[in-house]
Amino acid sequence: RQASDRATKVDLASVLDDLRIVIAPSLREESIDCTWTLDDGLPLVWADRTNLMQVFLNLTTNSSRALAKKEDRTLAISARAEPSRVLVEFTDSGGGVKNPEQLFHPFQEGAQSSGLGLYLSRAFMRAFGGELRYRSVPGGACFIVELSPVSQFEMDS
Repeated sequence: RQASDRATKVDLASVLDDLRIVIAPSLREESIDCTWTLDDGLPLVWADRTNLMQVFLNLTTNSSRALAKKEDRTLAISARAEPSRVLVEFTDSGGGVKNPEQLFHPFQEGAQSSGLGLYLSRAFMRAFGGELRYRSVPGGACFIVELSPVSQFEMDS
């Protein structure tokens, strides 16, 4: 895993706090019930803060779109540290993805916007040694952002 020149030590809890401030008004307006489950003491992660925030905003925007016509409008955002990685999960009740094998390809047919969001989000994550994956969940979708804790990244260097 290589990291971009702009990657640095990032306080993930701070980025998630900023995300909460940015998305809370629109989630309230759209009647989306958002729950946050963050481990205490999340480690610093290796990332580009601006691009990481863009990935998080893209994932929450996609969830909001998926939930727009649903009765059950829930979004769960969680973050936890594992021994060699930190995971941030965005899980919604929006019905899931019809063709998950095509998710991270550019210019997706039927995309709500340009069809570049997930493609670029994965590219951003990979640029600083992270990953973006999809997991199907009953009645919804889960996107997993995988980051390297600074301690792990420094050990691998």
